[in-house]
Amino acid sequence: MNSIVQVRIDGWIQALPAKTFSWPEIFQVPHYLRKLNEEAYEPKIISIGPYHRQKDHLKAIETQKVRFLKDLLQRRNENSAQRYVEAMTVMMERARKCYSESLVISDEEFLEMMVLDGCFTVELIHKIKEGSWQHDPILNVSQIFTSIVKDLILVENQLPFFVIWEFLGNAFQDRSPFINFIIEMFKEGLPGLRVRITYDENSIKKVRHLLDLLRTNWLPSEDSLREYQNMQENIKFIRSATELREAGIKFRMGEGRNLFDIKFENGTLYIPAVNLEDHTEELYCNIIACEQFDDYESPTYLTDYTTVMSCLIDTGKDVELLCHKGIMDHWLGTDEAAAKMFNRLGREMALDKDNFFYAKLFNDVNRHYYTPWNTRMTNLRHNYFNTPWALISFFAATFLLLLTLLQTTFTIFPRS
Repeated sequence: MNSIVQVRIDGWIQALPAKTFSWPEIFQVPHYLRKLNEEAYEPKIISIGPYHRQKDHLKAIETQKVRFLKDLLQRRNENSAQRYVEAMTVMMERARKCYSESLVISDEEFLEMMVLDGCFTVELIHKIKEGSWQHDPILNVSQIFTSIVKDLILVENQLPFFVIWEFLGNAFQDRSPFINFIIEMFKEGLPGLRVRITYDENSIKKVRHLLDLLRTNWLPSEDSLREYQNMQENIKFIRSATELREAGIKFRMGEGRNLFDIKFENGTLYIPAVNLEDHTEELYCNIIACEQFDDYESPTYLTDYTTVMSCLIDTGKDVELLCHKGIMDHWLGTDEAAAKMFNRLGREMALDKDNFFYAKLFNDVNRHYYTPWNTRMTNLRHNYFNTPWALISFFAATFLLLLTLLQTTFTIFPRS
């Protein structure tokens, strides 16, 4: 039996490819993350790339890809997709390497898929840029249009950006304005998003896919980046918003729209306003997944921001406090639902404590919270003034005590 096992294991070793395994640039979300919110990574209307193709609920839109390709060709007075097929044939081997090695799809199917999906993406962006989407028989249905745009930035629903860039070059004389426009398309849902990188033929090669383009331009403000200090020391998580308030820490809405610019000054936490909608969790999940599986030294700003918010938000009471201060607004039904959203986002995240963007903020908040005076005041508020009736009882007892002292004083020292 030992020899059989040995032969089998040796066979596995010999079958391994000579190259070292590398995590694919366009990957499938691992189960431990996916199980927290399965729907966050699933396209609703359209499949882009190989991971979700052939799923029944996405087949209805497949014929529209052909129509979009036809629209692209007609706009250029062409009647054949030869230009795009030939360009994709040259890129096919490189494109396949961007996906999981376990992918089972023939070269012919892969080539066809990439041409249709790539041309659909390019023509969709063009229609939105020119405003002609409003006259399209599919896109003018608001729910379909919104769902397609959301599907374009799911981490498993991506094309290599070099494919999109090549097709843009084939379809337009000048493709450079499209970078700015793509970022402009999504800045409403990503507060503070704007072009932060000067793109040339070299820097554009570093963009992995559409979601990566957004992620690498969604950064803290220049002021916050200048103030960032790599603490290189252990950090301790901060308490919830209601607990911090009990310790005398105030909450104010931060200035500006950049989501990441959270500050702590003079006992006050300044947090930029955030609006939570039905798709916010989906968007955050996919960007966080990108951050979690990027190079070790790459910044993880949304992961770090979510860590701050999941610390501050434990229950609906914390959400209520932030809403009251104008920091948060949501369309999720109840404050408890908003709290659960951040609770889910905060689970199963690998936090790089050596490069945590809010390390100094955490240390400053904890230094304020754990000073002896603030600790005593927190215990007093929590144990004795935790309800309005307790506060009323305290003042009533104090008032009675003062009356008793006055009565005793006048008894001992009667007025002459």
